Amino acid sequence: MTSNSASGRDSLQTRQTGKWGLLPADALQLLKVKYWQKPKKLKSLLSDGQSFPLVISLKPPRGNAAIRDIGHFQSFVASWKGFSQNPVQRLDQGSGQKEQASNNTGCVVRWEKRNFRSLVGQDIPTHLTIPDIESLARLLGPVEERQLQNWLEKIRYLFQSLLSQSSSPHINDHQASLQHNACDHHLFQALIDHLEALDRFEQGDLALLARLLPQLQKGMGQGCYLRALLVTFVDTKFIEQNLRIIESVVAALLDRNVKKTGLISWLDCKEKPRDWLLVKPLCEETRSRLGGLPLLRLSSDTLQEFELPASNILVIENEQSCLALQNVHDTIAVSGGGKNVAWMKAGWLADKNVGYWGDIDSEGLAILSDARSKLSSITPLMMDELTVKTFAERMVPEPDSVSKDPVALTETELVLFKGLRADHYAGRRLEQERLPMEYIAQHIDAWVV
Repeated sequence: MTSNSASGRDSLQTRQTGKWGLLPADALQLLKVKYWQKPKKLKSLLSDGQSFPLVISLKPPRGNAAIRDIGHFQSFVASWKGFSQNPVQRLDQGSGQKEQASNNTGCVVRWEKRNFRSLVGQDIPTHLTIPDIESLARLLGPVEERQLQNWLEKIRYLFQSLLSQSSSPHINDHQASLQHNACDHHLFQALIDHLEALDRFEQGDLALLARLLPQLQKGMGQGCYLRALLVTFVDTKFIEQNLRIIESVVAALLDRNVKKTGLISWLDCKEKPRDWLLVKPLCEETRSRLGGLPLLRLSSDTLQEFELPASNILVIENEQSCLALQNVHDTIAVSGGGKNVAWMKAGWLADKNVGYWGDIDSEGLAILSDARSKLSSITPLMMDELTVKTFAERMVPEPDSVSKDPVALTETELVLFKGLRADHYAGRRLEQERLPMEYIAQHIDAWVV
């Protein structure tokens, strides 16, 4: 047997630790659990023919084990003799080994002649050999066989639909053959990698995928959102819901670099807006500059690109604290981002007076550190030891959250961070909502320019 074949050998262990004589029903259950029900292993078997044949030890008895449990020994031998209804037998010349192959599954049971004291010249089943994925599916049963057939039919349909459209008219026959072989391999691997998605596809979904792929071109989005992509016959919701498998197939057939950049970037489309933040103008003047809107939601990406019309920008960890504020001169508040402060690297913030106000706990101080790493000129508000000591009776416990020292805190802030973690105060957390309004107004008014 070749080294490639040897690499596919596995010794399945029965769940009955130390019990010899693996029966067919147990072997099938172990095969199902170890291979078919483990997606990573199953995909490997489907994509790599060198994993076969699988050679499974049936744990034949050794020493006096057969004599000590003659009933199990008889069941063990009889069950494998009855493994196939019409076996084909062949004897390896000079080896003393006999193989019994099932006409139904293609799997082979290897037999050896062994002697046990009062049991002389007994034919013992020692190994089960499974030559390929089709044989494994047939062995496991009709459900797995139908499942494999379903996958292969879908893959065959996509091969016929997609590869016929991928050849260039400007290459010769030899080049076309090499290109086709490479596409075969990459496309097959891409489909196997997304076996779960393929499993869910109905025939209509397969047709949509086949109609979509020839239309996709690098840069065709020209900066639009994915849902606005100009494709015919195929709805863009289908693209959005099946982005990963489409990306892999595009990489297999059109451009290998798609895997590095991502399909959205390759198409030159914008990501769907996410990380929505609450924006609230805090005076009549700034409200007027925002078209009279008292509240609006903007995505992080939008905030990075468009300047808010106020001299003072107050970033607040929690929305409830933001909603409580009003009548703050030339100020717009941005809240609800929590840990999402990536937008604060926006260039337009450099010309603003920017404040940050969050909970006084390990996580709040870590967010302050992250915000300062994006914008070094930021001013923390009401996030100091004085505030902690003033309202000590309002502090509450904090679950273990951040243990590593944040890198962008000042020395004073870092002392506070470590003090909170070491239980030097009445509690580990002082929520910003627990501060009285007069205290909040006093500190914000002192910060405003």
